[in-house]
Amino acid sequence: MLLLVFSGACGYRMARFDNPELEGFTTIAIPYFKNKSYEPGLDAIFTYAFNDTFIENGRLRVVGVEEADLVLRGVIKKVDYDSLAMTPDKRALEWRVWVTTAVVVEERKTGRVLWKRGAIRYGEEYRTSDQQEREGTTNNLELDHADRRRAFQELAADMADQVHDGLMQGF
Repeated sequence: MLLLVFSGACGYRMARFDNPELEGFTTIAIPYFKNKSYEPGLDAIFTYAFNDTFIENGRLRVVGVEEADLVLRGVIKKVDYDSLAMTPDKRALEWRVWVTTAVVVEERKTGRVLWKRGAIRYGEEYRTSDQQEREGTTNNLELDHADRRRAFQELAADMADQVHDGLMQGF
């Protein structure tokens, strides 16, 4: 009796991973993202993040373009920065980086678009080293660069997860 009462009460159901557009497709290629931003190296970061996400899930096997059923193409359109915390002399201590991308998944043989998002925007925060430590030392600039790169990697991984799930669920 309790099972009947609680089974329909909430209206929740498990999300389905069965986009009907993907029926019959087993492989996907993810060529290098195009980078139209002024931030070097993002093409590799995003391409690797998307490849890793699809490899980990395993629903679509990642292969080269010539043997793929589907091709996921990405374009890094824009990178923006917002300063979140400043020192009294107006030096940024913390930043939020925003990346806007476009992603399209198409059938390789026909070019038919199965899934497309023209503007996906994600942000990630990172800290810079303290002002006193920055003065004159190269190591802290390298640390700042490493923190920014880590932020891009986390942002790309989050975006890849969202795109993967959206494609698989047909959202």
